[in-house]
Amino acid sequence: MPQPRISKSEDERGPARRRAPIVIAVAGLAVAAIVAVLLIGSGSEPEGRTIELVIPKGTSARIDSGESVPGIPDRIEASVGDTLLIVNRDSATQFVSGFAISPGQEVNIPLSRPGTYSTNCSAHKDKSIEMVVKS
Repeated sequence: MPQPRISKSEDERGPARRRAPIVIAVAGLAVAAIVAVLLIGSGSEPEGRTIELVIPKGTSARIDSGESVPGIPDRIEASVGDTLLIVNRDSATQFVSGFAISPGQEVNIPLSRPGTYSTNCSAHKDKSIEMVVKS
């Protein structure tokens, strides 16, 4: 006949058994901290500048009349790591580089690849802007 199994109480299992959940929790937190540092980075990488393109009020009316819009350039020069910040202060949605930018909205576009690009810009009289991104 099999012997009945008697379970030990928490006190009889010993201190090592009681600490196991704590050790697992601390190890989990350590791994999470390491992953967070790797994802965030050291912060020592140089940050690029922010190039601001502000679409002023009345832009859509000027474009409809065939006028140029002050402050909207033909060409934007930047470097890899820079960010293009587009701010739409017009009353109409504008389209820049494939982004629909609603009135009052801001869009950040990170510039990560060098090259010369001709991109759409509904706020420009010619409907395009040349972007030169240097490495």
